[in-house]
Amino acid sequence: MSKRYDVWQSSIDCIFNVETLPDIRKNTFHATLDADLLGSMMLARTNSTHQFWERSSHTIAADGMDHYILQLYYSGGVTSDYGKDGQEIAPDGLLFQDLSQTTKATTSDFDNLVFVIPRPLLEDRLTLPEDHNMRFLSPRDPMVRVVANLMRSLKANASALKTEHAHVLENSFADMLAACLNSAYGETSDTTNKRQNIEVMTMIRRYFRENFSRPDLTPERAARELGISRSKLYQLLEEHGGVYRYTRDLRLRRAKQLLSTTTKRPRSLYDVALECGFSSDTSFIRAFRETFDMTPGDFRRNQQTALKNSNGADGEGRDTRYEKWLHSL
Repeated sequence: MSKRYDVWQSSIDCIFNVETLPDIRKNTFHATLDADLLGSMMLARTNSTHQFWERSSHTIAADGMDHYILQLYYSGGVTSDYGKDGQEIAPDGLLFQDLSQTTKATTSDFDNLVFVIPRPLLEDRLTLPEDHNMRFLSPRDPMVRVVANLMRSLKANASALKTEHAHVLENSFADMLAACLNSAYGETSDTTNKRQNIEVMTMIRRYFRENFSRPDLTPERAARELGISRSKLYQLLEEHGGVYRYTRDLRLRRAKQLLSTTTKRPRSLYDVALECGFSSDTSFIRAFRETFDMTPGDFRRNQQTALKNSNGADGEGRDTRYEKWLHSL
């Protein structure tokens, strides 16, 4: 049983750090996984035992994944103190996660369906794309029920779908999921207040996405060019750690994309730093290390190693298509 757990742990650490109780690990652990690709999405049905799940800042940097995850539980469930609109999944409810953000959760023995969705497919369809990490979606919402039924149907038919069908369906699914998330109202005063500023926040998000690489970008300049007060800008970005952190996170996300790109002559860290809006490679390395507990050079080497491993021998006769798919998404 312990060896089974070790194999599972090495497989799932593409996304999460997992642990379980010593007795389960030694005596009763089991896990099965059945995955399919649907266009740019991956659908996986997983059956396993009670586990503790964590996605830390170090994991986020180490795997380089910048995706969303949507979960539907056939049996068992998940709880999290990080949850929005609840802390425990309801039968036929959904859990939405943002892999660019940290989280912790606990599952009972479970049988679930997981969709891994690339950020570009969904992000621009969401009104507040950073607002939904660990959002528990209630089956009382008819849109949640529609999306859950669509998930079941897509998984049941995934292996028989042609490529042209898959690309149409992935966009239809993204539209449905976005409609579901955009109408999800939280129950806290903070969430309610934030949603009253949706149009302004959308404008702010677009502005920073277009201007984060400018080294002269400051809160004062941003507020002036957006036509809002500096205090309003600080208020709306407070949930994201403030203006400087929001800008830094956008720059680091772009830096990870550049560092993950395979070329014969990789860019220097100095060039990456300047392209992402950092004033120097020193400030870039410091920000990267403070956020992800590793240097940009370490991250690039990890990505190169993962790529080599995904293209190399499977080893020990184990089916590693799941890990390869994850690294290639």
